[in-house]
Amino acid sequence: MWQNHHRRAPFGHKGLPRGGRFRGDRTRWSSTIVPSPAPPLGLLVEIISTHDRVIDSAKGDKPGRFEIVSAELVASYNWLDEKKPTIVVPGKPPLWTPPEPYQLQEDKGIYYRDRNAACYPDHPLEPAVVSVMKMQNMPRRVDVFACGSTLGNLLRFVRGDDKPFRMLVEAVGKTVHLIRRENSPRERIPDVRGYGHTFPEAYTTWEPDVRRSLSHQRIVKYKFGGLDVMVRFEGDGYIKPNEPSTPRARVGFGNVDLFTQFEGLSAGQASAADDSEKFINALEVRDAGSKTPQETIFDLKTRSIKRRDEDTLGEQLPRLWVSQTPNLILAYHERGIFREVQIKNVTEEVQDWQEQNQSSLGRFFSLLRHIIDTALSYRNEGLEIVRLTGGNLEIRKQASDAGDMLSDAVRQKWVDWLEDGVKRERRATAGTSYASPSGEVSVKLDKSEKGDYTS
Repeated sequence: MWQNHHRRAPFGHKGLPRGGRFRGDRTRWSSTIVPSPAPPLGLLVEIISTHDRVIDSAKGDKPGRFEIVSAELVASYNWLDEKKPTIVVPGKPPLWTPPEPYQLQEDKGIYYRDRNAACYPDHPLEPAVVSVMKMQNMPRRVDVFACGSTLGNLLRFVRGDDKPFRMLVEAVGKTVHLIRRENSPRERIPDVRGYGHTFPEAYTTWEPDVRRSLSHQRIVKYKFGGLDVMVRFEGDGYIKPNEPSTPRARVGFGNVDLFTQFEGLSAGQASAADDSEKFINALEVRDAGSKTPQETIFDLKTRSIKRRDEDTLGEQLPRLWVSQTPNLILAYHERGIFREVQIKNVTEEVQDWQEQNQSSLGRFFSLLRHIIDTALSYRNEGLEIVRLTGGNLEIRKQASDAGDMLSDAVRQKWVDWLEDGVKRERRATAGTSYASPSGEVSVKLDKSEKGDYTS
């Protein structure tokens, strides 16, 4: 059931623009920002239409069933407002702290379409990969590692949406990575007008341990149609549970503590102590924040009161399904005053949507499986998926300007981590214990830290 919710925020509350995806109402637009030119296209490999047989040949782990199971949070991090690219792990989303309704100013500022690419254009997937290795004591098998935008776009394609998109595809080890691609890493949303950014700045608060944060990113893992999937997405905020939050677990890998191993890491360079200008844009990783259970996370949408009769929840269900986000806050404004703010746990609605869209999800699975197989067959060449407005899906080789998802140093660590995950699964299937090359896995958790954070 929807709940109307208001509460006074702390005195003097201020927020920083979090950027990233646009989540507000499109009240008015200005076009003073000219979009960047589209990057060049690589050689064509394959064309897929919505009626292609590779989409219609769905065979999941259960005949006729395509569903997400065993969802869990595996990692998280915050981008900080620093001169050089800096994240804190595990970070923490902003806390829901609603004030009494008051007049908000319209959005005004610089908002990027892709926060990760804007903050770290050299290797935009690296923060997510580093946070996973830092927070997970045991390696995992991963078939596909994707940002929520890429999976959402593929799902929209099989459902007949004509929205254009581009994404980079790359196989690292036996894992295929999908990451969104804008015309420019720092592509801006053209002069947004509305309240999609000023509302969360006024109604949520970055707590002291994650002060100066710009956004909170989360990585969840689940099984879909037999595939092991990891998805990165932005968490808009969290609602504090009644019980105290679970403390961050410190975990060990053999005799090496992962938090120590990555402490102060500047990814892509030999040493974090090297402060030369050569590495001024290298990623800095700090330890701050605490694990935030997935069941407390919410997605946020603002709309004009004139659009109250629209099915906003229905529009958002596919995206909430991809990220397994359990809560939605829907806020309606009248000339910038939000007198109606609805909070709803949408777990049942997401499950119902899954049941009602089995045909589309089967086609989505088949497309995803085909992309994985194609990427693995082009293991030594990166691919790109391009979809023009209303057109077919094009799989192409990456052009020379595509860049690298990961730096060489982190790529090798990631390959080793993923390979250990495959070995661990094989040993578990065979009923034997798993040992990494560095020795037996050791897990150091207090009894209070053994929660599974299942979504």
